[in-house]
Amino acid sequence: MSAHIGSDDAGPDGTGLLGRERERDMVAALLTALPRGEGRVLHLSGAPGTGRSAVVRFAAAAARRQGIRVLSTSWAPGEHGLPHAALHRLLRPALTGITDLPARERAVLDTAFGGGVTAPGTGEADTPGTGGPDAPGAGEPDAPGTGEPDPPGAPEPAASATSRLAAAVMRLLTATPEPVLLCVDDLDRLDDASRDTLRALARLCGGTRVGLIVAGRAARDAGPVPHAVTVRLGNLPPPLARALVTRAGRATGYAEEQLVLAVARGNPLALTELSLDGGHLGDAAGFGMLPATSRLAEAYAADVEGLSAPARTVLLIAALSASPVTRDVLRASTLLLGSGGAARTGLAETLARGLVTESAGADGATGATGATGATGTVDLDGEDAEEDGRLSFPEPLLRTAVLRLESAARRLAAHHALGRSLASRPHAAWHTAQCVAGPDEELARRLEALAAGPRPGTAVLVALAALEHAARLSPDPERRAARLLRAAELACDHGLTDQALRHARRIDPSELGTYGRALLLWVHDLLPGSSAVGRERIAELCGAARAVAPQDPALTQKLLYAAARRCWWQQAGPGERGMVLRAFEDLRSGPRDARDIAVMALTAPLSPLHAQPPDPAPGPAHGDEQHLAGQVAHLVSDLDRAAPLLEEAEAAVRTGGRYGRLPQLLVPRAMGRIWLGTQWHTAQALAEEGRMIAGRTGQPDWVARATGTLAIIAALRGQHDKALEYAAEVEEASLRLGQNRQLNLATLARALTASGTGRYVEAYARLRSLFTDRAAPYAFEQVWGLAFLAEAALPAGEQADARTVVGHVTALTEAGRAPLPQGILAYADAVLAPDDEAEDRYRRALRPGAGAWPLLHGMTQFGYGAWLRRRRRVTESRTPLATAESVLRTLGAQARAEQAASELRATGRATDGHSPTDDMARVLSPQQLTIARLAARGLTNRAIGEQLRLSPRTVASHLYQIFPKLGVSSRAQLAARIGSD
Repeated sequence: MSAHIGSDDAGPDGTGLLGRERERDMVAALLTALPRGEGRVLHLSGAPGTGRSAVVRFAAAAARRQGIRVLSTSWAPGEHGLPHAALHRLLRPALTGITDLPARERAVLDTAFGGGVTAPGTGEADTPGTGGPDAPGAGEPDAPGTGEPDPPGAPEPAASATSRLAAAVMRLLTATPEPVLLCVDDLDRLDDASRDTLRALARLCGGTRVGLIVAGRAARDAGPVPHAVTVRLGNLPPPLARALVTRAGRATGYAEEQLVLAVARGNPLALTELSLDGGHLGDAAGFGMLPATSRLAEAYAADVEGLSAPARTVLLIAALSASPVTRDVLRASTLLLGSGGAARTGLAETLARGLVTESAGADGATGATGATGATGTVDLDGEDAEEDGRLSFPEPLLRTAVLRLESAARRLAAHHALGRSLASRPHAAWHTAQCVAGPDEELARRLEALAAGPRPGTAVLVALAALEHAARLSPDPERRAARLLRAAELACDHGLTDQALRHARRIDPSELGTYGRALLLWVHDLLPGSSAVGRERIAELCGAARAVAPQDPALTQKLLYAAARRCWWQQAGPGERGMVLRAFEDLRSGPRDARDIAVMALTAPLSPLHAQPPDPAPGPAHGDEQHLAGQVAHLVSDLDRAAPLLEEAEAAVRTGGRYGRLPQLLVPRAMGRIWLGTQWHTAQALAEEGRMIAGRTGQPDWVARATGTLAIIAALRGQHDKALEYAAEVEEASLRLGQNRQLNLATLARALTASGTGRYVEAYARLRSLFTDRAAPYAFEQVWGLAFLAEAALPAGEQADARTVVGHVTALTEAGRAPLPQGILAYADAVLAPDDEAEDRYRRALRPGAGAWPLLHGMTQFGYGAWLRRRRRVTESRTPLATAESVLRTLGAQARAEQAASELRATGRATDGHSPTDDMARVLSPQQLTIARLAARGLTNRAIGEQLRLSPRTVASHLYQIFPKLGVSSRAQLAARIGSD
């Protein structure tokens, strides 16, 4: 299904319909048939909010564009008991032509609409019923004087009157010169007389230029629409649901959007209406739902119409209850109704209407009144049944709609009853808390239990609401602040940035003691905008860690981790890093876990203590241990180990709805795929998703990190303009955030762009700038950059300087080195080796298993093949050069693949799919052909010389010979000639 960008909640002109290709095709077929006199009927059914009205509006707009007259009607409050009210509203624009009808049809219409449908001198229909009870024919089944007896065999006079009215309506509609489309919405809610007439009218549409499209909820349509093609609208599939939420714009961030998607379950109206409503979670948060809007509640209002007072009370209790147990719902209902019998009767009515369903208990007992009205095993006078059934809502959105339809007083009374009835103390505390205004520490502690444990899906709403109410009930300011900060931390973890800020802003720092200020410092370091604070925050975090170490070791560990993280992002000097490490050594004792190792990796990435990152500790897989272990492995460039850990952590984080963590997993995974991937599509997709989620969860540092990753991928792919755009974004973000770490990625991207266009001197200078501070701890950007620095050194004439850099990094990493850094150093040693040692070093670099890193393997094969060709070992050079071209082209590194192809052609061997035409091969030597191709790509003489190790004057001499041989006189003509080859 292709997406039509827009909203399933189409506007009044019918625009904005999302998806619904089948319904669009049906509408198009109906409209196409009308001018040919092939009237059709289309019946749209479906649950509330599935877009029936949107399709009707779409059909009306499409009909008007085709010159078809459109008449519309729908349900209006107060008209249910007024016969033919909806039909009159449908026909009112057409009633001006009633004077042209025969007397019989005029009388039938006059009778149906209460007389006087054509006011004297106006030709305009009156409002239904204006004729009054004394109007001629009012309330009679047949208009007097029509002279039309009931047909033989008619079931009853009313049916005959309906048929005659339908015939009169059709006569009125067919009297117009243009085709007519009747659009009827809310068929199930129209007055009975209008609905019956429309059904009769549907039988008459065939063979006319009148079409009918009706929409209603199938369960209450009271039978099928005759001669209609019926289509049931369902919920939208995930891609279209996401597009609709984005288009609606009510969800302010990625995490909120995910909550809306989880609650709405593809229902189009819910997708456009639901949101966190500015942070006010409301009663629905008690069972993990978002609050309904008035519009969404109105869509379900008809479901509760006609319920008895006991049934409505039971339905409210069931909708509000944090416990689904039937016994709990009946007990609370009994408290409100004053009678167990009334509660049973009310439950039976809701079950019979299908508003709720009941599942059996552990051994099959339902434990309550069933849909047939049989008495269950619940003793409402206080004796518990052995087993309890569980109530659920077949349409979960009805549950939250019921709360919106009830008054605040009724909801408060229901909370009070549930607080006295539920067996679960935390759930009972939730309901009691809604009714308590003053402080209550015991109740606040019971509420905190709801926020403990895993919070998959929408359960985070329960935890956030519980902590917020616990804070409101806290008599002690420090405990109140601690609960709000816990809520803010939880919201950050789940990517709910606005919620986190709202909780943090409610804290008055002047009311806090040492512990509260330390907790506030930790949470503030998680919030958006915290990067604006400079390195002085590192000292604050270390001081706070020392202050709370005796009281809260877990918070101490978090504070030290935050300080280490700042050291890494801001590339802090030895003073700040030493401060963190001293605090760490002073405060930590016992076996060190993954977070401890991460602190060390962030402050001293070359330390041998984490050369072998720890395995995640056994226990529930919430992703924390995997994330930290994967982070450590990534920091030391142990990508083979990091990849599965980060992937496992990502799966756990997605399952738990902790969307604030996702960019911290997706971006490192993307970086790893640059080296581990056989193609870069996966790396690109991971970086793009990480960038999007980081932007929508308020993490500008990870936006910049993801952008830098995209810049490197673009540069490697030869998309140089895009790479430079990304690099500029990263540099701007680095200045704005005060994070020097981001500049390394921009430097790598710009250097790769320079080397990809043959500017090796510039590339080397940029890469060399990564290694200017010999006291700084080398991180993976420098290790990765070492490969490209060695690559650029030979054509740039910087072999000696590059050997110095490689030797320094080798010495620093002796204590522990992951496989990829070992491979990079082996490649650099081979590329920079003297001629008499190069072959042995290349063979070591190409040892078995080297293909695990395709990019490095392709670069090594190319270096070895080029070295062999320069030694005039042409035949031997072809195999590594062909391998290099294949690997690099598969990756998508087009610039490097072309270099390998040029070297391969220089050996006299054509490359697959890139061989020159016969005439060019005859007139140019292999070297001349290589120079021609490089010049056609836009490289200058100096850049070509750097790449081929020739002087610019020699390149110019070759071009002087090439131009006349190919019959061109400029580089532009050369590019055209090569491009057409």
